[in-house]
Amino acid sequence: MTPHRICLLMLSLALPGASVSAEELAPASARGWFENPTRTRGLLGSTALPLHAGEGFVGQQAFFATVAQVGLSERVSVHLATSTPFQLVYGDTAFSLMGGIKVSTPLTEKLHLAFGMQGGTYDSDFPGSQGLHNAAAAYGTLTYGTADANLSLTVQPIYVWAREDNGGLMVLPMLGGFLRVSEHWGFAGEVAISPVPAMSDAFAFATAGARFMGPRWSVDLGILAGTQLQHQDTPAFVPGASFLYHWR
Repeated sequence: MTPHRICLLMLSLALPGASVSAEELAPASARGWFENPTRTRGLLGSTALPLHAGEGFVGQQAFFATVAQVGLSERVSVHLATSTPFQLVYGDTAFSLMGGIKVSTPLTEKLHLAFGMQGGTYDSDFPGSQGLHNAAAAYGTLTYGTADANLSLTVQPIYVWAREDNGGLMVLPMLGGFLRVSEHWGFAGEVAISPVPAMSDAFAFATAGARFMGPRWSVDLGILAGTQLQHQDTPAFVPGASFLYHWR
Protein backbone atom coordinates (compact mmCIF):
# COMPACT_ATOMS: atom_id res chain seq x y z
CA MET A 1 0.00 0.00 0.00
CA THR A 2 1.20 3.53 -0.71
CA PRO A 3 1.82 5.81 2.30
CA HIS A 4 -1.21 8.01 1.66
CA ARG A 5 -3.48 4.96 1.40
CA ILE A 6 -2.20 3.58 4.72
CA CYS A 7 -2.74 7.00 6.35
CA LEU A 8 -6.33 7.31 5.14
CA LEU A 9 -7.02 3.68 6.05
CA MET A 10 -5.83 4.13 9.64
CA LEU A 11 -8.07 7.18 10.04
CA SER A 12 -11.27 5.81 8.51
CA LEU A 13 -11.79 2.06 9.05
CA ALA A 14 -14.13 -0.10 11.14
CA LEU A 15 -14.97 -3.67 12.60
CA PRO A 16 -14.65 -7.16 14.77
CA GLY A 17 -16.15 -10.92 15.31
CA ALA A 18 -15.67 -14.81 15.95
CA SER A 19 -17.34 -18.23 16.07
CA VAL A 20 -18.25 -19.18 19.64
CA SER A 21 -20.32 -21.50 21.79
CA ALA A 22 -23.56 -20.63 23.57
CA GLU A 23 -21.69 -20.44 26.87
CA GLU A 24 -19.19 -17.94 25.43
CA LEU A 25 -22.07 -15.82 24.14
CA ALA A 26 -23.47 -15.46 27.65
CA PRO A 27 -23.35 -11.90 29.04
CA ALA A 28 -20.23 -10.93 30.98
CA SER A 29 -22.41 -10.25 34.02
CA ALA A 30 -23.42 -13.92 34.09
CA ARG A 31 -19.74 -14.82 34.61
CA GLY A 32 -19.05 -12.01 37.06
CA TRP A 33 -16.90 -10.06 34.56
CA PHE A 34 -16.93 -6.29 34.06
CA GLU A 35 -18.61 -5.06 30.87
CA ASN A 36 -16.23 -5.05 27.92
CA PRO A 37 -15.31 -1.36 27.39
CA THR A 38 -13.97 -2.15 23.89
CA ARG A 39 -17.17 -3.76 22.56
CA THR A 40 -17.76 -0.94 20.04
CA ARG A 41 -14.52 -1.38 18.07
CA GLY A 42 -12.12 -3.76 16.38
CA LEU A 43 -8.40 -3.30 15.95
CA LEU A 44 -8.94 -0.46 13.44
CA GLY A 45 -12.58 0.59 13.62
CA SER A 46 -16.05 -0.01 15.06
CA THR A 47 -18.73 -2.65 15.48
CA ALA A 48 -22.48 -2.02 15.43
CA LEU A 49 -22.62 -2.25 19.23
CA PRO A 50 -23.30 1.14 20.87
CA LEU A 51 -21.65 3.14 23.61
CA HIS A 52 -23.78 4.13 26.57
CA ALA A 53 -24.79 7.78 26.97
CA GLY A 54 -21.79 9.66 28.33
CA GLU A 55 -19.44 6.70 27.87
CA GLY A 56 -16.31 7.19 25.79
CA PHE A 57 -12.63 6.60 25.21
CA VAL A 58 -9.53 8.53 24.17
CA GLY A 59 -6.02 7.43 23.30
CA GLN A 60 -3.58 6.31 20.64
CA GLN A 61 -4.73 3.72 18.10
CA ALA A 62 -2.28 1.65 16.03
CA PHE A 63 0.51 4.09 17.10
CA PHE A 64 -0.55 6.33 14.22
CA ALA A 65 -3.90 7.91 15.16
CA THR A 66 -5.02 9.84 18.24
CA VAL A 67 -8.72 8.98 18.63
CA ALA A 68 -11.69 9.91 20.80
CA GLN A 69 -15.31 8.74 20.84
CA VAL A 70 -18.24 9.58 23.12
CA GLY A 71 -21.82 8.36 23.33
CA LEU A 72 -24.41 11.13 23.03
CA SER A 73 -27.22 8.68 23.80
CA GLU A 74 -27.70 4.92 24.04
CA ARG A 75 -27.72 4.77 20.21
CA VAL A 76 -25.77 7.76 18.89
CA SER A 77 -22.04 8.45 19.22
CA VAL A 78 -19.55 10.83 17.63
CA HIS A 79 -15.84 10.35 17.04
CA LEU A 80 -12.70 12.26 16.07
CA ALA A 81 -9.29 11.07 14.86
CA THR A 82 -6.05 12.81 13.95
CA SER A 83 -2.52 11.73 13.10
CA THR A 84 -1.04 15.23 13.47
CA PRO A 85 1.04 14.48 16.62
CA PHE A 86 2.59 11.47 14.85
CA GLN A 87 3.18 13.45 11.65
CA LEU A 88 4.96 16.30 13.44
CA VAL A 89 7.69 13.90 14.54
CA TYR A 90 8.59 13.05 10.94
CA GLY A 91 7.76 16.05 8.76
CA ASP A 92 7.25 19.80 8.48
CA THR A 93 3.86 19.59 6.75
CA ALA A 94 1.48 17.88 9.11
CA PHE A 95 -2.27 18.16 9.49
CA SER A 96 -5.05 15.59 9.62
CA LEU A 97 -8.51 15.49 11.11
CA MET A 98 -11.40 13.09 10.62
CA GLY A 99 -14.78 13.16 12.33
CA GLY A 100 -18.00 11.24 12.11
CA ILE A 101 -21.26 10.07 13.64
CA LYS A 102 -22.60 6.55 14.22
CA VAL A 103 -26.20 5.48 14.88
CA SER A 104 -26.78 1.98 16.25
CA THR A 105 -30.02 0.08 16.73
CA PRO A 106 -30.76 -3.46 17.99
CA LEU A 107 -32.63 -5.68 15.53
CA THR A 108 -32.77 -8.61 17.96
CA GLU A 109 -31.10 -9.36 21.28
CA LYS A 110 -27.90 -10.44 19.51
CA LEU A 111 -28.09 -8.65 16.16
CA HIS A 112 -27.25 -4.94 15.86
CA LEU A 113 -27.26 -2.62 12.86
CA ALA A 114 -25.24 0.58 12.70
CA PHE A 115 -24.82 3.20 10.01
CA GLY A 116 -22.88 6.40 9.89
CA MET A 117 -20.90 8.98 8.00
CA GLN A 118 -17.37 10.30 8.40
CA GLY A 119 -14.96 12.52 6.56
CA GLY A 120 -11.82 14.55 6.88
CA THR A 121 -8.52 15.66 5.42
CA TYR A 122 -4.91 14.52 5.50
CA ASP A 123 -1.84 16.53 4.47
CA SER A 124 1.76 15.40 4.72
CA ASP A 125 5.19 15.77 3.14
CA PHE A 126 6.03 12.08 3.69
CA PRO A 127 7.73 10.67 0.57
CA GLY A 128 5.05 9.26 -1.73
CA SER A 129 2.14 10.72 0.24
CA GLN A 130 1.10 13.05 -2.63
CA GLY A 131 0.29 15.93 -0.29
CA LEU A 132 -3.25 16.95 0.64
CA HIS A 133 -5.93 14.25 0.52
CA ASN A 134 -9.59 14.40 1.47
CA ALA A 135 -12.01 11.56 2.15
CA ALA A 136 -15.73 11.14 2.79
CA ALA A 137 -17.43 7.86 3.62
CA ALA A 138 -20.76 6.32 4.53
CA TYR A 139 -20.97 2.87 6.06
CA GLY A 140 -23.27 0.19 7.35
CA THR A 141 -22.34 -2.52 9.88
CA LEU A 142 -24.13 -5.67 11.02
CA THR A 143 -22.87 -7.27 14.24
CA TYR A 144 -24.05 -10.62 15.57
CA GLY A 145 -23.23 -11.75 19.09
CA THR A 146 -22.48 -10.08 22.39
CA ALA A 147 -19.92 -7.61 23.66
CA ASP A 148 -17.59 -10.55 24.39
CA ALA A 149 -18.00 -12.68 21.24
CA ASN A 150 -19.18 -11.18 17.98
CA LEU A 151 -18.96 -11.18 14.20
CA SER A 152 -19.26 -8.00 12.14
CA LEU A 153 -19.70 -7.22 8.47
CA THR A 154 -19.09 -3.65 7.33
CA VAL A 155 -19.59 -2.19 3.85
CA GLN A 156 -18.11 1.27 3.37
CA PRO A 157 -18.02 3.35 0.17
CA ILE A 158 -15.12 5.82 0.49
CA TYR A 159 -14.62 8.76 -1.87
CA VAL A 160 -11.04 10.04 -1.92
CA TRP A 161 -9.71 13.06 -3.77
CA ALA A 162 -6.51 15.09 -3.77
CA ARG A 163 -5.23 18.47 -4.87
CA GLU A 164 -5.58 18.74 -8.65
CA ASP A 165 -7.22 15.30 -8.83
CA ASN A 166 -10.89 14.42 -9.32
CA GLY A 167 -10.49 11.42 -7.06
CA GLY A 168 -12.44 8.20 -7.07
CA LEU A 169 -14.90 6.01 -5.20
CA MET A 170 -13.70 2.86 -3.46
CA VAL A 171 -16.04 0.29 -1.91
CA LEU A 172 -14.53 -1.56 1.05
CA PRO A 173 -16.30 -4.65 2.50
CA MET A 174 -14.76 -5.92 5.75
CA LEU A 175 -15.35 -8.96 7.93
CA GLY A 176 -13.96 -9.44 11.41
CA GLY A 177 -14.49 -10.51 14.95
CA PHE A 178 -13.65 -10.47 18.63
CA LEU A 179 -13.58 -13.30 21.19
CA ARG A 180 -13.07 -12.61 24.90
CA VAL A 181 -11.12 -15.53 26.34
CA SER A 182 -11.00 -14.37 29.95
CA GLU A 183 -12.04 -11.31 31.95
CA HIS A 184 -8.96 -9.35 30.96
CA TRP A 185 -8.00 -10.47 27.45
CA GLY A 186 -9.20 -11.78 24.09
CA PHE A 187 -8.46 -11.98 20.37
CA ALA A 188 -9.53 -9.69 17.52
CA GLY A 189 -9.05 -9.74 13.76
CA GLU A 190 -10.40 -8.44 10.47
CA VAL A 191 -9.97 -8.87 6.73
CA ALA A 192 -10.93 -6.71 3.73
CA ILE A 193 -10.55 -6.90 -0.03
CA SER A 194 -11.38 -3.81 -2.04
CA PRO A 195 -12.94 -4.76 -5.41
CA VAL A 196 -12.91 -1.14 -6.64
CA PRO A 197 -9.76 1.04 -6.80
CA ALA A 198 -9.91 4.62 -5.59
CA MET A 199 -6.93 6.88 -6.39
CA SER A 200 -4.62 3.91 -7.01
CA ASP A 201 -4.91 0.15 -7.30
CA ALA A 202 -7.39 -1.96 -5.38
CA PHE A 203 -5.88 -3.51 -2.26
CA ALA A 204 -6.41 -6.08 0.47
CA PHE A 205 -5.52 -6.13 4.14
CA ALA A 206 -5.88 -8.27 7.24
CA THR A 207 -5.29 -7.61 10.93
CA ALA A 208 -4.94 -9.93 13.90
CA GLY A 209 -3.96 -9.39 17.50
CA ALA A 210 -4.59 -9.74 21.22
CA ARG A 211 -6.53 -7.32 23.39
CA PHE A 212 -5.86 -6.73 27.09
CA MET A 213 -8.34 -4.68 29.11
CA GLY A 214 -9.64 -3.46 32.44
CA PRO A 215 -12.80 -1.50 33.25
CA ARG A 216 -11.04 1.79 32.37
CA TRP A 217 -8.25 0.85 29.93
CA SER A 218 -7.40 -1.32 26.95
CA VAL A 219 -4.22 -2.30 25.10
CA ASP A 220 -4.20 -3.92 21.64
CA LEU A 221 -1.11 -5.63 20.23
CA GLY A 222 -1.42 -6.74 16.63
CA ILE A 223 -0.15 -6.80 13.08
CA LEU A 224 -1.53 -5.50 9.77
CA ALA A 225 -0.74 -7.25 6.49
CA GLY A 226 -1.59 -5.33 3.32
CA THR A 227 -0.99 -5.56 -0.40
CA GLN A 228 -1.90 -3.58 -3.50
CA LEU A 229 -3.45 -6.20 -5.73
CA GLN A 230 -1.97 -5.05 -9.05
CA HIS A 231 1.59 -4.06 -8.14
CA GLN A 232 2.58 -6.15 -5.12
CA ASP A 233 2.68 -9.93 -5.00
CA THR A 234 3.63 -10.32 -1.35
CA PRO A 235 2.05 -8.48 1.60
CA ALA A 236 3.79 -5.90 3.74
CA PHE A 237 3.56 -6.52 7.50
CA VAL A 238 3.21 -3.63 9.94
CA PRO A 239 3.09 -4.16 13.73
CA GLY A 240 0.85 -1.88 15.77
CA ALA A 241 -0.41 -1.16 19.25
CA SER A 242 -3.30 0.81 20.76
CA PHE A 243 -3.50 2.36 24.22
CA LEU A 244 -6.91 3.74 25.22
CA TYR A 245 -8.47 5.17 28.37
CA HIS A 246 -12.21 4.49 28.83
CA TRP A 247 -14.71 6.29 31.02
CA ARG A 248 -18.37 6.00 32.02
